[in-house]
Amino acid sequence: MYSLSRFIAGYGAGVIVGILVGVLCLAAPSRVEAGEGGQLVMAATGGDYERKLKEIVFEPFSRETGIEVVLVGGAAGEFWAKAKAMSEIGRLEWDMLEAGSGDVYVPERNSLLLDLGEDCALVPRAKSDGAGEVCHRFGVVPTYGATLLTANRDMFEGDTPRNWSDFFNIEAFPGPRSLPSFGTPWRVLIGALLADGVEPGDLFPLDLDRAFKKLEEIRPHISLWWRTGDQIQRALRDREIAMTLVWNTRIDFLLNEGLPLQRIWEGSTLNEAHWVVFKGAPNRKNALRFLNWYFDHPEVQAAFARAVATSPTTKSALALLPASEQENSPVFPDNLKGVVKVDYEWLAQHHGEIVERWNRWIAQ
Repeated sequence: MYSLSRFIAGYGAGVIVGILVGVLCLAAPSRVEAGEGGQLVMAATGGDYERKLKEIVFEPFSRETGIEVVLVGGAAGEFWAKAKAMSEIGRLEWDMLEAGSGDVYVPERNSLLLDLGEDCALVPRAKSDGAGEVCHRFGVVPTYGATLLTANRDMFEGDTPRNWSDFFNIEAFPGPRSLPSFGTPWRVLIGALLADGVEPGDLFPLDLDRAFKKLEEIRPHISLWWRTGDQIQRALRDREIAMTLVWNTRIDFLLNEGLPLQRIWEGSTLNEAHWVVFKGAPNRKNALRFLNWYFDHPEVQAAFARAVATSPTTKSALALLPASEQENSPVFPDNLKGVVKVDYEWLAQHHGEIVERWNRWIAQ
């Protein structure tokens, strides 16, 4: 193992992924040869989310169908490289993956995925019962999260900020601000354009020059560029910041602690991770059987969404939630009015340009 690690250090990551995949495939019996059997393998990122996914979703599915679900852990950023390497040598060991927001729009990624057909023909209830755009050609959305502004009501005199224009209005709403700085800077760019008067329906294609120019106005007032959920939770809890852009799940956690936070739905965006099936999945029928089972069981959807502090994505499952929880869902009608429609295809085409420009700007 020591000599292998020294060997790895001298080569690029892409080469090493291919080598390791080949080694693993030679060392373990191939499920491709074994046929579909009674198994389903899903790549997952581990942690509390994976534990709840297993307990609330996969264990009932296995009891009902007899299909064993195997979860393969790893880092989200590595999954696509590994899947591509395995596919290229014809030894794909996974059936499913939870893909991040926008992944299904990236051609080099969706080329590895099973086409679910027009209007999700292979998973029809994802379309017919969906609350919002649950169905994509290459995946379905199991739960909805959201990224939105939140403000600490106790740190403002009088009215609480209500939109991105108020976020940028330091004179009317003084107080330290925070914004995220990691893999999805387009959410911040959207906020800057909305603050500059761009109508939500006219956001795309994003005017990057205008967005970065607007961001220069707020930059001196950003006391924290946060990178992890724990970091922003701590800052809100300690009253280091009065207002930030953050995930709805983190707002829920802090509200449960008694913090006086106000959700601001205007200018929010959905977090739309997709469950996808690989085109070369060894257990493709079992994967499709699972997806159809999930959307046929609204009680499972509702329980899972509640457990991971997100919203279910079907009308049937939403109806099972208490009224107070429905009102905090991003697809609750009053909230959905403020949600920005994102052009993920445009973002996929310009991802490198956006990230490179953001990194230069944030480093200044």
